[in-house]
Amino acid sequence: MYALCIIINDVMKIDMIHEILYEHHVGATTLDSRGMGRVLLNHHVEIPIIGSMRKYLDGNKPYNKTIISIIKEKTKLDEVVDDIRERVADFGEKGVGFIFVLPVIECYDLGNKNV
Repeated sequence: MYALCIIINDVMKIDMIHEILYEHHVGATTLDSRGMGRVLLNHHVEIPIIGSMRKYLDGNKPYNKTIISIIKEKTKLDEVVDDIRERVADFGEKGVGFIFVLPVIECYDLGNKNV
């Protein structure tokens, strides 16, 4: 099981991402967010990992959206990520956003004791 995390700075792309997730029968939660990386860059704090992510944080959009989706199968995860990268990514534009995936060890449905 995997947690697909999408940090998107271009809020105009949110609807497209939601549509892609719907097409793949995958649910998600979208949160308002603001990255600390941008704050650190604005204060010229040098942290190696933040510096390496500078290309993802460039631009002057102070707020972004975070989309989190729990996906059970690796093949489904790969299909979703590929589709998002193909249809949403704008490789000519800096700071659109980025995707990362985390393993999920356990996940509980708080409304269903049997799941």
